[in-house]
Amino acid sequence: MKSPRCILTLLLAVLLWSGPAWAQLTLGENGRSSFKIVRADDASERTLLAARELQSFLKQVASVEIPIVSDSTPLGECEIILGNNAHLRQLPTTIDFAKLGPQGFTIRTVGQHLVIAGGAELANLYGVYTFLEDYVGCRWYTSTASRIPSRPVLTIGEINDTQTPAFAWRRTSYRDIAASPNTPIAQRLKLNGGGDWGLWCHTFFEVLPPEKYFESHPEYFSLVNGKRVRDKQLCLTNPDVIKLIIQSLRERIAKEPHIPYWSISQMDWAGNCECANCRAVDDREGTPMGSLLEFINTIAAEFPHHTIATLAYQYSRKPPRSLHASPNVGIQLCTLELNRSRSFAVDDRPDSVAFRDDLGRWAGICRNIVIWDYTIQFANLVSPFPNLRVLKPNLQHLASHHVMGVYSQANREIGGEFAELRGYLLAKLMWDPNEDVSALMDDFLDGYYGPAGRPIRRYIDLMHDALEKSGADLKIFGHPRDHRDGYLSSDLIAQYDELFDEAERLVADDATLASRVQVARMPLRYAKLRLEIGDVDARLKEADRLFAAAESQGLEMFDEWTLTTEKFKKETYDKLQTEKSGK
Repeated sequence: MKSPRCILTLLLAVLLWSGPAWAQLTLGENGRSSFKIVRADDASERTLLAARELQSFLKQVASVEIPIVSDSTPLGECEIILGNNAHLRQLPTTIDFAKLGPQGFTIRTVGQHLVIAGGAELANLYGVYTFLEDYVGCRWYTSTASRIPSRPVLTIGEINDTQTPAFAWRRTSYRDIAASPNTPIAQRLKLNGGGDWGLWCHTFFEVLPPEKYFESHPEYFSLVNGKRVRDKQLCLTNPDVIKLIIQSLRERIAKEPHIPYWSISQMDWAGNCECANCRAVDDREGTPMGSLLEFINTIAAEFPHHTIATLAYQYSRKPPRSLHASPNVGIQLCTLELNRSRSFAVDDRPDSVAFRDDLGRWAGICRNIVIWDYTIQFANLVSPFPNLRVLKPNLQHLASHHVMGVYSQANREIGGEFAELRGYLLAKLMWDPNEDVSALMDDFLDGYYGPAGRPIRRYIDLMHDALEKSGADLKIFGHPRDHRDGYLSSDLIAQYDELFDEAERLVADDATLASRVQVARMPLRYAKLRLEIGDVDARLKEADRLFAAAESQGLEMFDEWTLTTEKFKKETYDKLQTEKSGK
C-alpha cells in the first residue's frame, strides 16, 4: 500500500501534467462555440466596434459566430468579457485601470473566461486587435493586404498580457495608414494621431496673415537686417500680435472645442525677428527659442484645457537656458539635420551629439514633446534608402526620454521605397520599440510578398550591410550618386538584380504577388537610371518597367515637390532617345 506522501506526489504530478490542458479555452470547434462576447450595457461606440470586430474575425478564423450580449445578462460559464463591465467585476481577478491609462489594456484568462479590458474607448479596440494578432494569428499588413488563418478548432492557452504604448501619440504620413486615425488599418496597427490637431505646423501666417496686416502693421512681422519683412516670421514680443493670435485661436477652438492640440508655429524658413525686444529675450536664453517659448507660454495661459504646441525646428531647435514650457505647451522637436545611416542614439557625428543634448534638455523642461522625425529621402522618394536598422534604436532612445508622441514624416504621396513595410514597422515600433524588428520584417515580407519575401530580405540586408561598411552618411535630401561607390555600386546593383530576378520567378504564377515585387523593384530601377548603369537599350528597358509599375500603382511623385511621374517620364525618355540617336 502506497504511503499518503506517495499518493500526494502522484496527485501533484497529475495536476502538473494536466494543468495546461485544463487552462485551454476552446473558443470554437467544428462551427460551434460555448462562448459569448459580453460588453457593458452602456458600452461606447468604439467598444461596440471592438465587439463586432472580434466577432467578425473569429467567424473568419473558426467559422463560428459568437453572440454579443450585454452585461445585464447573468454571468455565464464561458465568456469573452470585453471592457470594464459587470461580469468582469464578478470574476476572481482585478485590473488596475488607472495604471493602464487611456490606451493600455489587459488580456487575461480567468478560468473559462477570457478578459480583454482596456482603460478607455480605444484601449478595448487595441486589446481586441492585439489578441487577434498575438494569440489567433491574424495580420493586417496594409489596408488591402491581410492574413487571416483558418483554424477549425480554435483554442488558446493561459494568457496574462498587459500592454501600454511607449508613446501616447503615434502617427506616420504614409498615405495608406495615415488617411485618418479612425480608418480600420490605422486602428488595427494602433496608430492614433492625426485628427486631433486643429492646427498642425507652420501656422504663423494662418493665424496672422501678412496679406491682411503687413501694409498697415509692418511691426507685426520680423525685423531682419534692420527692415520689417512680410515673408519671414512674426515679431513675437509685440503685444498686439499676441492679442490677435489669441483672438484667432479662440475663434478656431470655439468651433472645434473637442480638438486637444493646436500648433502656433514658425513658417518653413528662416527669418526670426531681430528687433530689440525679441533679441533681448533670445540673447538671455541663448537661442531664438527664447522669444518663441515665452510667446507660446503666454498664449497657452489663455487655453488651459488645450495643448498649444510649437515647432523646435532649425533655428528654434535649441532649448532655452532658463525658461520652462508651461504644462499645456507642446514642443514639436524636429530631427531634420541628422544622418540616417546610424541611430542618433549612438552616432558620434556632431549633429547627432547636438540632437541628443537638445532632447535631454527639452525632456527636462517640457512634458509634452512630440518628435517630428523624417524617415525617407524626400529628394528621391523612389530610391533605395537603407535606414531600417536605425528605426528601433531611435525610438528606444526617445522612449527613454519620456517623449509623449512621435510623428514619422514619410511619403505623403502614393508609394515610395518599401512604403508598406516601413509603415508597418513604424506602427509596431511606436507602440513597442522593444519589438524584434527582424521577426517583424520576416513576418511582413512573408505575408506581403509570399515566397518572394526571402530574396527581398536578402536584398535589404545586403544593402544595409554595404551602407554600414562604407561609413557614409545617409541624408534625407541626398541622391543615389552619393553612394555609387558604396551600397549603390555597380557590382552590388548586379547582385540586387539577381535577388529580384529570383523573387520574380518565385511568384510568377501569382499576379498580385508579382505586382508587389515589381513595385518593390522600382527603387532599384530608379537608381540604375539615375546612375546611368547599363547601355542605352538596357536603360530604356528599365525605364519601361519602372514607369509601367509606377502607373499600375498610381504613383504620382518622384520627389516631394515638383518631379511628377509625367515630368520624370518625359525627361527620362527624352534623354535616352537623344543618347540613342547620338545627338
